[in-house]
Amino acid sequence: MFFLELSDSRFVLDDKIDIALYYLRKKECYHPRNHPFRCTTTDILFYNYMVLVYKDFSEDATDDFWCAGDNQLFLTPYVWGDSRRCGIAWTEVDKIFFPCRLPSEDDNAVTHFLLGVLDLNQKKIDVYDSIYSEPHEAGMNHMEMYARMIPHLLKFSQFDKHHKSFGNAFNKFDIQWQRSPHQTGSTDCGAFLIKYVELLMIGKDVEKFQPEEIKDFRKELAANLWAHGKWKRNSRYDTPPENVGDDYESENETCCPKEL
Repeated sequence: MFFLELSDSRFVLDDKIDIALYYLRKKECYHPRNHPFRCTTTDILFYNYMVLVYKDFSEDATDDFWCAGDNQLFLTPYVWGDSRRCGIAWTEVDKIFFPCRLPSEDDNAVTHFLLGVLDLNQKKIDVYDSIYSEPHEAGMNHMEMYARMIPHLLKFSQFDKHHKSFGNAFNKFDIQWQRSPHQTGSTDCGAFLIKYVELLMIGKDVEKFQPEEIKDFRKELAANLWAHGKWKRNSRYDTPPENVGDDYESENETCCPKEL
């Protein structure tokens, strides 16, 4: 059912987005020469943590806020690459791709996904939305959450002492809505988000992608994940951790196939 729903545009991807983002991070690790910058992603769980912590956040938040309760345990592991779900430290990258899940005002079961790209060097967030060409209230509210709270999280983490070009300014990030192809079906927002990430990771223009190609993309993604999973099981290949510096391109017999 997982692969059927992933390949079929009648289904919303939802929890499958995290698996697809993991797959794209692995492609970046194995083939760094194909990527013009170092990057990582967060996941839907990180988004859920952000929403939870943001309820009590204010611009005057001190270190006590981040140390209170589970606030530090929720978010700082992502910054330092200690999360079991996203193991690349933000100190080692230029950009972070993060999915946002926007619940409907009328039905919490109905969602819309959009993509935020945090540029640590430019201190801005680029937004890619498969429905709206311009900023809209629900989308901006969620992006404001990242633009306001992430600088405070980085300051608490003493991020400036470990990132090569971030500097010591922890002001609110700028938000810039970017042009992107729009979905025609009602259930493809998650697939568009994944396609945006795939293209942006290798420095491609998302506007070169045609919306009618999304059905083929979903089938191709499902087929690639199926083939890779089958190969891993049959070869007993053990995927290395995501930490920067791992030798993903070694040519030993257990090296991941280039099809990834």
